[in-house]
Amino acid sequence: MKNKLLLVSALLAMPAFGGTTAKEVIPAPAPAQPSLWNWFIGGSAGYLVDAEEAMYTGHVGVDTPWTVGGWNVALFAELASTEVENGYSIVNPAFTSAVVMSPVDVETEVMPLTLNVKLERPLTGKLNGYVGAGLGVSFIDVTATSVVPAGNYSDDETVFTGQVFAGLVYNVSEAFEVFGGARWIFTDSADVRGREVDFDEDVFFEGGLRINF
Repeated sequence: MKNKLLLVSALLAMPAFGGTTAKEVIPAPAPAQPSLWNWFIGGSAGYLVDAEEAMYTGHVGVDTPWTVGGWNVALFAELASTEVENGYSIVNPAFTSAVVMSPVDVETEVMPLTLNVKLERPLTGKLNGYVGAGLGVSFIDVTATSVVPAGNYSDDETVFTGQVFAGLVYNVSEAFEVFGGARWIFTDSADVRGREVDFDEDVFFEGGLRINF
């Protein structure tokens, strides 16, 4: 009986001498890292100096994690639009006794589509500076109207275009910024119905806004 009591006491005392049970430690998940590729959309409006016309632009792009000499690199695609009105005169075949010139009104729509690289860096406070360049094509659509049926036509052409630009950006908030600057734009001449539509080069002053995601 005494031996049984000693055995029971020993069994009851074993957990006290067995040490504590080890608990598995699950590490906390690592905090999410912010994306280094931030998308944006934007647009601008401005004035073409030589054409003396307004032009409007819209773009979509991404801020990359790349830098060049302290300048942050962004890539974006842009579509712009402007209209130029001009005209010329043709001989009116309805009059045989005299040479009568009939005016032809010509409306030319130019839509440059470019892929661009922009370099931007802080200047002071919320103010940044930017420079960049782009290459692409311009879609040119010409519509002519006249009192003479032979003078009416509509045609289009696609030509090479390029630009360089520079300006200032003010960061209103992380999601919203405004910018203003100037561009030098080059566009090849277009041959439409045997007539040369020559835009050559122009300077564009603009102001716009951008939304960051």
